Amino acid sequence: MNNLIVFIGHVCPIDVEKNMKIQTLFLNTILILIPFSFSTLVSAQEEGKNLYEEACAACHSISDNSNITLSQRLKERAPTLFYAGNKFNPDWLENWLVNPKRLRPGGHFFLDNVIVTEDGDAIDESKLTEHIAVNAVQAKQLTEYLMAQTPKSDLIALESVTLGKANRALGEKDFHKFKGCGSCHQSEDGYGGVSAPELYSSMNRLQPAFISSYIRYPEKWDPKTLMPNRHLNESSIEKLLNYLNLITEQPE
Repeated sequence: MNNLIVFIGHVCPIDVEKNMKIQTLFLNTILILIPFSFSTLVSAQEEGKNLYEEACAACHSISDNSNITLSQRLKERAPTLFYAGNKFNPDWLENWLVNPKRLRPGGHFFLDNVIVTEDGDAIDESKLTEHIAVNAVQAKQLTEYLMAQTPKSDLIALESVTLGKANRALGEKDFHKFKGCGSCHQSEDGYGGVSAPELYSSMNRLQPAFISSYIRYPEKWDPKTLMPNRHLNESSIEKLLNYLNLITEQPE
């Protein structure tokens, strides 16, 4: 028997049995696609893990760094990827893996690359190595795997970041003079220290909540970090984040 339904002023017959078949077919299609999508994600992560072990593990550790010793920390060849999923913005990471650019002007541990010159200490750029590049498919697979590494989500959950406006002149003075961040970090290419990552791409590269948390608890992220805990209050951290957001170069 046909049911009737009024549709925009017209009476339309609906075949209940046929309608039920369509609904069943639709649901079955969804049930097929869901595991397919999940298996695709798992497959990408598995491929990413294999790539990491083949190409990245020689320099980057992905193991828990909670009990790392100072000696081990100083022998690291590259930053830990233990909490990569709590740290990076995935779009940036995927693009960077295809076209990597130097983030640390002095290398991972700058003292390994310092030379004494007549003009003072300088970085011997001949000692700095280039990061390997991968193709787009490999970058996606690596990103899927690395973004699944989220052991510090409890620290991220403590942060609530709302970015606001910043005055460039005041922010620069706060960054370089009042807080001393410029002793280690660059706020623009060639302006600032060389012993830590540059920060003029920080908001493209890093999750704002990670930046906030790392400023607040550097030792909880890296027990042997060279970055001091300045014990900044909420307002001071907020000012820094707003300044970093202001100076971050937008991707082309």
